[in-house]
Amino acid sequence: MSVKPANSDRAWLPIALGMFIIAAGANAYAPMLQVYRISSQLSEHIVTFLLGAYVLGLIPALLIAGPLSDQLGRRRFMRIAFVASLAASALLGAAALIDVPARIALLTLGRFVCGISVGCVMASGAAWLKEVSTGPAAVAARRATVATSAGFGLGPLFSGAIAQWLPWNMLLPWAVHFVCAAVIAVLAWHTPEAAREAKERSSFRLPPAAFTPRFLWSVAAWAPWAFGCATTSFATLAGLTADKTTHRIAYVGLIAAVTMLSGVFIQPLVSKLGDGFVPPAVLGLGLAFVGMLVAWHIAHSVGLGWMFVAAVFLGCSYGTMMVSGLREVERIAPPGDLGALISVFYSLTYVGFFAPFVLSILGPAFGYSNIFLFGAAVIVVSVFPVTYVIKSHSPR
Repeated sequence: MSVKPANSDRAWLPIALGMFIIAAGANAYAPMLQVYRISSQLSEHIVTFLLGAYVLGLIPALLIAGPLSDQLGRRRFMRIAFVASLAASALLGAAALIDVPARIALLTLGRFVCGISVGCVMASGAAWLKEVSTGPAAVAARRATVATSAGFGLGPLFSGAIAQWLPWNMLLPWAVHFVCAAVIAVLAWHTPEAAREAKERSSFRLPPAAFTPRFLWSVAAWAPWAFGCATTSFATLAGLTADKTTHRIAYVGLIAAVTMLSGVFIQPLVSKLGDGFVPPAVLGLGLAFVGMLVAWHIAHSVGLGWMFVAAVFLGCSYGTMMVSGLREVERIAPPGDLGALISVFYSLTYVGFFAPFVLSILGPAFGYSNIFLFGAAVIVVSVFPVTYVIKSHSPR
């Protein structure tokens, strides 16, 4: 399959806006953790499970939409993503109008549909951005990750402020997102697609490159740490320290914004790095290691002042890993399997969204500080094989 870039230098912008608003809706849930804890009296297990529940819709959507977008084009899956995102916000908002037992079911369904929207947009959007972007692969990787990371950061910042200081705090954040997503959907609906040759249809299967030692060690071995670090910051650590603040909902939204936007701001620097003495993926693991040590200190002393330090390190780790992972995938994937391999990479990163749920179970049993020290040790062990494989396959 051959792909020609679209003629306009700005052809990528509506795609990036779509990725932004859909990501914003997905992570607008982060400060709502506090809303549902306070207003609905939901347990830590339930609210953190709901945070990760959208992965149950996201991963199948990624793995299906990725190969199909290689065959059928990217735009139709962006459209599906818009429709699913609008439906998810409608379901999550409607949950405010019913009693708690049914509310949990509707919230779960809303998060599941939200996952479908993110899966479709991540599978099609990142590959589409690469096809219409001029310049090196790192530019397209940065645009895709900046768009989604900015959405993941600004979404909770605004939803947290709305839920903290405006009425109807279980309904209004989702209504605002619904309106914004509808406007951007109209603007992006007819965005022209890059020209492509027809590709013969194939059965649903993981691309062969996903099973190579190069992919398994240079990407898959660390991919869950990307969102594992981010969600640990704004769901677990922010939850541990929120009781020390006056405005708990807005505080969690702010921590989520600091975490994700730190990931945005480091990406231009990461994009300029080669695979020299320290490959970018290994740099991401190093930042995660420092973040785990700061998290240990927070859990040990419940220190509010260190929370922002942890958010910056864990957010920078997330951003570094996302850019370096996309770059590795674009190097590894044959052109016809790019969308499919990107889908595999994103699926692995999003497994990290269940980290707060796992921590909500293991933390009380073994101590949060011990769990974070264990995480730091795992990072140290994984650095050596990851470094070896990346450097052995780096362009000379």
